[in-house]
Formats: sequence, C-alpha cells, structure tokens
Amino acid sequence: MKKDIQFIFFDFDGTIADTEEIHFRAFKKTLEKYGVSITWQEYIEKYLAYTDEDFFRVISNEKNLNFDIKSMRSDKEENFQEFIQNIKLFPGIEETLRFLKQKNYKFSIVSGALRKEIESILKKYGILDLFEFIVAADDYDEGKPSSRPFEIAIERAKNMGYDLRNELCVSFEDSPYGIIAAKKAGLFSVGVSNYYPKEKLFEAGADIVINSFLDPQDIEEKIKNALESRIVDGERVLLVSQKRNKTFLITANKKDSLHTHLGVVKCADIVGNYYGKKVYSSKGEAFFILQPTLEDKIKKIERKSAVIYPKDSSFMIFISGISSGSRVIESGCGSGGLTLSLAHFVKPTGRIFIYEIRDDFMEVTQKNLKQYGLLDYVSFKKKDVYKEGFDEKNVDAVFLDLPEPWHCVKFAWESLKPSGVLLSISPTVNQTEIMCEVMRSNGFILVDTFEILLRRFLAREGKSRPYENMIGHTAYISVGRKVEK
Repeated sequence: MKKDIQFIFFDFDGTIADTEEIHFRAFKKTLEKYGVSITWQEYIEKYLAYTDEDFFRVISNEKNLNFDIKSMRSDKEENFQEFIQNIKLFPGIEETLRFLKQKNYKFSIVSGALRKEIESILKKYGILDLFEFIVAADDYDEGKPSSRPFEIAIERAKNMGYDLRNELCVSFEDSPYGIIAAKKAGLFSVGVSNYYPKEKLFEAGADIVINSFLDPQDIEEKIKNALESRIVDGERVLLVSQKRNKTFLITANKKDSLHTHLGVVKCADIVGNYYGKKVYSSKGEAFFILQPTLEDKIKKIERKSAVIYPKDSSFMIFISGISSGSRVIESGCGSGGLTLSLAHFVKPTGRIFIYEIRDDFMEVTQKNLKQYGLLDYVSFKKKDVYKEGFDEKNVDAVFLDLPEPWHCVKFAWESLKPSGVLLSISPTVNQTEIMCEVMRSNGFILVDTFEILLRRFLAREGKSRPYENMIGHTAYISVGRKVEK
C-alpha cells in the first residue's frame, strides 16, 4: 500500500497567523473591565488553545466569578477587531500553502478561533481561496484538546468525496493541546515551535517538529518519509516478542486485539504507531512491530494444501529471470504460496495466469493474494491443462506444480517466448526423470535439476553450532529453456 499525504489540517492562531499576542491583549482588556488580570506567561501555559467561550468559562470557574460569557465573548470580539490591523502571517506560511496547492494537496483550517476572525485575516492576505473549508469555534461545543474539531473536519472532507485514512492525514499545530487533539483523532501531527519549545510539543505526542515554514519542500519530505513507516488501520504487521522471539502475523484493526500466552496486545496501540517501535501486552511483555517480509507472508498464509517452501520458490524465481512486467503461467496454485511470490515480483505491470481445476484452491489463493494487495496482478482460469493446455502466448516463464507435469511440456513450449523458461517442481525422483526426458525431446535445452537444502546455524559466543533440525529434501526443481524444435 502506498502511504502518502491524503489531507492536511492547519491550526490558525499561532500556526498560520501570528495572532496569539493580539488574542491575549483582547482577552486582557476584556477581563480588566471585570477586575481580573492575567499575564502573558499564564496565557501561554494555561489558556492559549482554548476557544473564546472555553477561555471565559475556565476563568470564571478559577476566579469564582459569575461571568455573562456571551457578553464577554462579544466584548472580546470587539477588542480583537481593534487590534486586528497589526496581525501578520508567520514567515514562509504563504509560500508553503501555495507550494502545497501546486502539488495538488488538499487542506483546510481546524481552529479554536471564530470564523469571521479567520476569514477576515485570510482575505486580507489573499489566501482564503486556497483552503477547502474552515472548521472554526462556531462549529463545535468542545474544543481542543478534544478530538471533536478534527472529527468534524474529517467528516466534512469525506462528505466532499475524499476517501481518507486518519493515519495518513496531517495536522499542523503550535500548542500541546492542539497536538493532543490531533493524536486522539489518529492524525499525523506536525508541531510548529512558534510559542512552545520542541520538547513540550514532542511530550504532547508530535510525530515531528518544525521550527518554521521557510522550507516547504523539506517539510513535505520529512512528513512523507515518516508516513512510509506509519501503520494504518487494516494493515498486516508482524509482532515479535522481545524476550522469546515468538512471531505473530496479524491484521491491525483498531477495534481488535491479539490474545497470546504472553498477554493481550491491543491493535489500537499498533495503528498509528511505527515499524520498529514497541507495544506492550496486558502482562507487560514487549513486542516489536515489524513490516512483514515476503517470507513472513508465505509462512503464515491460510493453507488448503502444502506450500512450496521459500527456499525452493526463491531459487525458482531467481533462475526464471522474471521481474517487474513479466508475464507468467502457473499451473497448480495450491494455497498460493508461489503465486504470492510471483505476483510480488511481476507487479505493477506484469501478470500471472493461474490454471487450476479445484475451486477451493482458487478461493484460498485469491483470499491470500487479496490480503496483501496482489490480487489485481493475477488472472484465474479453471481448465484441465493436461488436455487443453494454456491460452497465453509469448510468456516469459511457465511454472508447473502438478503430479504429472510432462503432460504439459508441449503446451508450455507453445506458450513460451523463444528462450523462455519452463520450471517444474516434483517431490520424487521418478517424476523428475520423466519430466526431464520429455523436456529434452520437446524443444528445451539446458535441462537441469536441483535440490535445495537449508540449514540454520546458531551463532553464539563460545558455543556456535549448526541447528539441531534442518529443512532437508522438499522437492526437486527441474528447469529448461525453449529453443526451436
């Protein structure tokens, strides 16, 4: 799955516009009318992220005063307008917004400020039309650090037709409260250290922190690099217990959990996390999150039959010479272990043509391919290849996993391009002898057979030795190249 920026949500005050001091002055002037005073340091540490209504409600509770909040909001808005002509945008933000627009990214504002305040400033600088929409304090009852403002924004974007995954949506926030809200919503959070030090923003959960908007290309690159290793809802991951090296290949769905003898691991702790990081089970056992390799996927696929071992399939693929764009016939898919490998190597422009007579084998292979996003590179045909052969011509390779593969040799020759490769895998010597003789007499040269043996080695200081068990004989692999008869 390609992981890229799907939507961007910008905070306004303190992120786009340098308004915080103006808000402070407007709040301070309003409060003075009621005999209350606050300092700039208090405002930064306690009140900066609040909406106007939340600010006055909190102050009222703290000072044990019975404020008319509606009246105070009105006074504050009036005072804010008095100072608004002094507001400036942060250096580089306009250039960054135009850079993102040129790259066709979609973005909006999610702010605790009032809509008319936001719009008046954006109009002043001629950038209002760059945004898809604005979610302002007028649109919700509970502001940041609640995730509600972002939930409204995501819902609005989806209603506009954007198919979004929260983990691939990005927020820019200058305050810890804003970052907390974004993380609660499952977003990728960029902290902007305009008012708070980096340490405070990272403590709140920021995925990355930037000092300014002066280098938009660098910001884009940092976000995209981080997203590549971020885990999205529904992604397949490999969990490895730190102490015992036990492995679990699972689909990380937010609402699910993995139940093991080492405790329960919540998938909610995995989604939005990063490869290489740790999560902990209910028993306190640490698990590393890894991106599954092709070998991991094949080992853990659902099985209806025995699968071709990675040691054999990797050798077959190597000597076949296939790569991205290759067209390949496979007959006898079983549970799809080899199919998974073939599709992995021929994508995105190649194709695998599967011939199988059993519906249950085709169903389980399709299921396994779909799980890893490889189904689109494979075509399935139900056909008796012993009698009817293959439909495709000029293919790069033919892979056979059949009880009597020699019945298909002439059909494979007809379907292969000149110099194309025929590979057959069989468990017994008798099958292999017949197959090789038929290949030699039907237009194939360089006919050869291999057996792949694999032995693990325990490398430990002072006591290294071969592993007690090994994967010995599994199959014989026969290969030949098509030439003119």
